[in-house]
Amino acid sequence: MTNPSEASAAAPLLAAYRTVAELAETHASALDKAAQSMAASAWVGGGAPRFGEELIERRRRLQAAFEQTLTEIADLIAKRGETPPRPPRLSSTIEVATATRAAFAGMDVEAMERLTAELDRAGHTLPEAGSRLNAECSAACVAATAGRTVGEAGTWAATQAGELRKRMEVIKQTGPDLFASGGGDMGADLATGLVGYGLFGDFAPDANGAGTLLAQARTGDPKTLGKVLELQRQDKDAGLAGRVGAWWRMLDPAARQRLIDKAPGVVGSLNGLPSATRDSANRAFLSLEEKRLREERAELLKKQDALRPPPGRFMGVGGKTALGTKIAEYSTMLARVEAVKAALADGGRNGRPPALLLAFDATGQGRAVVSYGDPDTANHVTTYVPGFTTTIEGGGGDFKRALTTWDQAYRLSPGKRTASIAWLGYDAPQMGQVFTPGHTVAFKGAAESGAKELASFVDGLRASHAPDVPANLTMVGHSYGSLTTGQAAVRRPFGKLADDLVFVGSPGLGVDHARDLGVDPAHVWIGGAPDDFVAQIGAFGEDPYAPKFGARHFTVEPGGHSAYWDDRSESLRNIGSVVVGEYESVKIPPAPDLALMKYLQQPVPSE
Repeated sequence: MTNPSEASAAAPLLAAYRTVAELAETHASALDKAAQSMAASAWVGGGAPRFGEELIERRRRLQAAFEQTLTEIADLIAKRGETPPRPPRLSSTIEVATATRAAFAGMDVEAMERLTAELDRAGHTLPEAGSRLNAECSAACVAATAGRTVGEAGTWAATQAGELRKRMEVIKQTGPDLFASGGGDMGADLATGLVGYGLFGDFAPDANGAGTLLAQARTGDPKTLGKVLELQRQDKDAGLAGRVGAWWRMLDPAARQRLIDKAPGVVGSLNGLPSATRDSANRAFLSLEEKRLREERAELLKKQDALRPPPGRFMGVGGKTALGTKIAEYSTMLARVEAVKAALADGGRNGRPPALLLAFDATGQGRAVVSYGDPDTANHVTTYVPGFTTTIEGGGGDFKRALTTWDQAYRLSPGKRTASIAWLGYDAPQMGQVFTPGHTVAFKGAAESGAKELASFVDGLRASHAPDVPANLTMVGHSYGSLTTGQAAVRRPFGKLADDLVFVGSPGLGVDHARDLGVDPAHVWIGGAPDDFVAQIGAFGEDPYAPKFGARHFTVEPGGHSAYWDDRSESLRNIGSVVVGEYESVKIPPAPDLALMKYLQQPVPSE
């Protein structure tokens, strides 16, 4: 029989139990609908599995917090001789789609918006519920940890809702047809990057730590961007450019400008950023580098003058030689600056589009990437990769070839936008490096290193391209640059390097068949001048000119190793036809006369 004093002592606990039960019935299911949206495949792939798992875990903790509090109060009621009320049913089973694929595969926009709304609602209601639960726990003399757990679930939900809403707005502003692009379209790659990385934020897979570095860079620290740039050069993650592009779009304009002001050369070299942004940053960097190089070279010249002996006297040349070497290095770097300025000046003339500077570095062997036309909005994007003896300061011939390709594409397809890129983005083998391991033209080392940077660069082209503009991407590799391009294609199978691959004057592509390049052999094009000795070497893999290699041949007139871009030449017309997708206009060499060849191979009868 219950003692009246015990019943009196149990009354506050019964009141607290009823209040907590009401809170539980109202708020324990606050994350259920959000979890159901994930179960309905609001997203598939990308960071969806991890996000879904954390959402379910937060939901589990929320329900457990209410259950724990009710159990503890019920135990106290029982100790006072009263029968505790029946607890409410709080838990339900929700299965979340946890696709194992790492890449983004799709998104239901309406489900995404429902999810955001549910998280927002939970973010508004749970913190107050947590405060009330904390008060009831204190009154009942039970641990207050449950109230903090409920409040933390609300804070988490509010944070996610805000982030996801912000990211959804960026995606919507990018283009209304973001998710309407076909699977092979460059625009679809922007959708993949924005959603797979931007939308999922910290939940996207981040095996190489790029997400952490970019989060640090958001505060204005450019040093971390240098580490991202190193990851880009190593090409360990084909999705890095997509992540970088999404991160940039999520930054507020002030944060972007701070990074550009502090490290314009680094920002301008990041694949995945809008091409116009890269151009602006790189032009600023180019001006700063020119000023720095001229000032430092002038100081070195002063030191050199100070070392000159008076007339009639002889002085050792050790220091002078070192200074002379250093002055020559600065002179070479300044020559690179001048060559790039000249290449940029060719844009915007005679009906041509403005040139964009997509990368520049005067140090080492140098890097320069110039695009005639904006690749982010072009229908035809072509990238030219040069080979042996290529240098930025070498007269501008490689930039002229990209410009000539643009001219030819415009002649064939004036109604479409074309971007023609000169990619001097790797250490091409030089004449003096024939016996230098890793740099010699005799082996694949330089091509394999360059292929990493080329593949990463193309990832950036895809990540920054406007999603509502259909585009065809063509890679044109010349000489040793064809080997570099071929190795990059191997690194990006299933056509992720290009829709069409064009090779001229090639010593070999490092593979045994055209299909090994990851595209339909019908879109692997090969041309060689009959008097081009390099095209006859076949030093790397199967000879690409051999019929069994499986590439499509196009006609090239005689002209040696460097005439493929001669104005109005047949080879240039054929390259242009591939770039604009007019494959039926590509002139094919006539099939050999097998009967004549057999006759000529017969032994000559003796007299």
